Amino acid sequence: METKSFKNWWFLAFNGIFSIFFGLILIIFGKELILSIVIYLGFAIAVVGLIFLLIAIRQIKKDKRAGPMILLSIFSLAIGLGIMIFRDTTMNLFFILIGVWAVIVGIFQLVVLVNIKRNLSNKNIILFNGLLTIVLGIVMFFNPTGFLVFLQKLIGVLAVLLGIVMIYLSFILRKVSMSSSEDPNDLPPAR
Repeated sequence: METKSFKNWWFLAFNGIFSIFFGLILIIFGKELILSIVIYLGFAIAVVGLIFLLIAIRQIKKDKRAGPMILLSIFSLAIGLGIMIFRDTTMNLFFILIGVWAVIVGIFQLVVLVNIKRNLSNKNIILFNGLLTIVLGIVMFFNPTGFLVFLQKLIGVLAVLLGIVMIYLSFILRKVSMSSSEDPNDLPPAR
């Protein structure tokens, strides 16, 4: 079983190449790619709302209760269409809300740190994490698009690095596969 998994080293190499390709796309393309993704997300939500509406109509025909399903379908359709039509505003609003949430979480972490009575060795980590969360929240609140582009580039760089590591590991697995496929009788006797 172990030998068989080593022989599939090419699968890991292929995934590494795909990861590098994905990372380069994120690094090279900017806001346009993000807006395209937002449009597809809005389309997917609208399709789900349409499916919910069809299910609600089917339930009404069977004389079953469909009120919550109709509300969910209308809500999903409205959100999906809103995202597709107002994609810049939707994206900015989303990151502004995340920024507010991050500031609240960071403040909460600092309050917890101040109220800890015991002497912990991790207090500096909690302090750093709380302050970093507040700073990232403020950046998202005041510059949501800039933060999104930064995050996109960071994920792209990480994907490229992950791809390189996967290709390196695939060559290691290839060597293991080649050495395990050798006939043990051909090896010189151990002394």
